[in-house]
Amino acid sequence: MLDEHETEIVTFGLSKVHIVALIKECLNCNIFKWSGHYFSQKRGLAMGQRLAPVLAICFMSRIGRPVLARMPIVYCRYIDHCCVITSTQQEMDVLFDILNRQSQHIRFTREVPHEGWLPYLNTQIKISGGRYHVKWYRKNSSKNISLHAKSAHPEAVKRAVVRNMYRTPTGVGSGEVEREESRKLACEIAKLNGYGTQRKRSGLKAYSPRNRENVMHLRLPFISDKVSAEIRQCIARGDLANDVVLVNLPTDNIKRHLIRNRLYDRACSTINCAVVRLEETEIAHSEGHVPTSVFSLRPNVYW
Repeated sequence: MLDEHETEIVTFGLSKVHIVALIKECLNCNIFKWSGHYFSQKRGLAMGQRLAPVLAICFMSRIGRPVLARMPIVYCRYIDHCCVITSTQQEMDVLFDILNRQSQHIRFTREVPHEGWLPYLNTQIKISGGRYHVKWYRKNSSKNISLHAKSAHPEAVKRAVVRNMYRTPTGVGSGEVEREESRKLACEIAKLNGYGTQRKRSGLKAYSPRNRENVMHLRLPFISDKVSAEIRQCIARGDLANDVVLVNLPTDNIKRHLIRNRLYDRACSTINCAVVRLEETEIAHSEGHVPTSVFSLRPNVYW
């Protein structure tokens, strides 16, 4: 793909050899420590890795070429989810078999319409009377587990969870009937996770600095909303509300270990520069940090 899209990609002066070398180095950096033990991911990339979607697109581009060669009516792909329309069921079965023969490390599953509704990503699509109807979709196997209302997370995070829980279903609905059905489903999921239909807002006044450009961030580990509120009150009493803003740092977890950035801190003659070296060959300079990542990818592809 680098050769095919060479003129469209900004490589910041890095050659193809250097890019491939950097990717290999990132993929080899797959060891992390958790609870006093060291773990190594032998195959695949972790969910949340910045490089994972790019590699998935490259991989799926190669997988989909034999399908495109047969020129189906529609072939759409979002990362590793494909939507294919053919003129006959026989042609659909042939394309499905072709996809499953492309790699031993990936197997496709196929979704079929149920009562006229075809699942695709987090939506269901139906064509009726020449019009498209779209509504929110959750798999039957989904446990609908979200951040629980009683969890030890900041209230702002919980409010954002509830807000997005309703915003997404209503945003994808194509009509009022579909949006209302999606809202009811979102309401049921919210109740399962301890949220009511109307959440009480804290009576504490939120302090928002007027000029955010020159504000100083006070970064402290999150303990509880009560402790955070008291710290904000202290900032306000000290007449620093417009100069200091509290930033709650979340506790560490496995996900943060898997997607953390890695700093290559080899010495360099340039002041304040971290340099990346592979086999004693200098390939990149950057003032400050040179971030690369510990990756993981194991695409689940749905038809």
